[in-house]
Amino acid sequence: KTMQGYNGKLLRIDLSSGKTTVENIPDEIKAEYVGGRGFVAKYLWDELTPGTDPLSSENKVIVAAGPLSGTFLPSSGKVEFGTKSPQTGGYLDSNMGGHFSSEMKLAGFDAIIIQGQANRPSYLFIDNGRVEIRSAEHLWGLGAITAEAKLKQELGEDFQIALIGPAAENGVTFTCISHDFGRQAGRGGTATVLASKKLKAIAVRGNKTVAVADPDGLMKQSVSMYKKIYETPGFLTWTPYGTADITDFINDNGAFP
Repeated sequence: KTMQGYNGKLLRIDLSSGKTTVENIPDEIKAEYVGGRGFVAKYLWDELTPGTDPLSSENKVIVAAGPLSGTFLPSSGKVEFGTKSPQTGGYLDSNMGGHFSSEMKLAGFDAIIIQGQANRPSYLFIDNGRVEIRSAEHLWGLGAITAEAKLKQELGEDFQIALIGPAAENGVTFTCISHDFGRQAGRGGTATVLASKKLKAIAVRGNKTVAVADPDGLMKQSVSMYKKIYETPGFLTWTPYGTADITDFINDNGAFP
């Protein structure tokens, strides 16, 4: 039986050879690891060998969405990035909000694996099933927000873009991947690994749909959850201040990054 919520497709990008391939994600991996952080952990475990240098061509970056990404359910929009950290030398996953994960799903992919190293600054162009590795020499050195605006101008506002800035390009080990003019996947230096691969950005656009077993039931559940969120006492302060609203709470509970 088809598992709903997944495309079942993984896009693999080899920046060294310039080759792009589409692979099937086995049902057992979808069932056991679900998506997002689970996919990141599974593929890194399977594909990296002990002793891999985080900034070498052998390191890989996994970009993964979950089965709920691209639906109306609240808190389903996170995209997960995973790699071997240049800051700690250990396992790293980091996520960010925005529209990137849903757009990746609408382009037909549940995950992207980026490996190798390009010989020049490049960015990944994904327009549904059309995949290209393009030159980013005109973007290298630009701040992430400036570069995102430039790419949106070139490609169109409907492209969702994740990209890096000059700190990553210059080897700072705690850099963030940026998206949507202010959302970041921080922690551990995800952007620094992309910089070592000479990958400035990933731009994606899709017009497919996410298959769900019960669309009416999903919509009903989504509306109910949003209603409960709006009625939560902390919602009014969380909305304008975001993470800053819970800094003390996170610190008191030993979870401050």
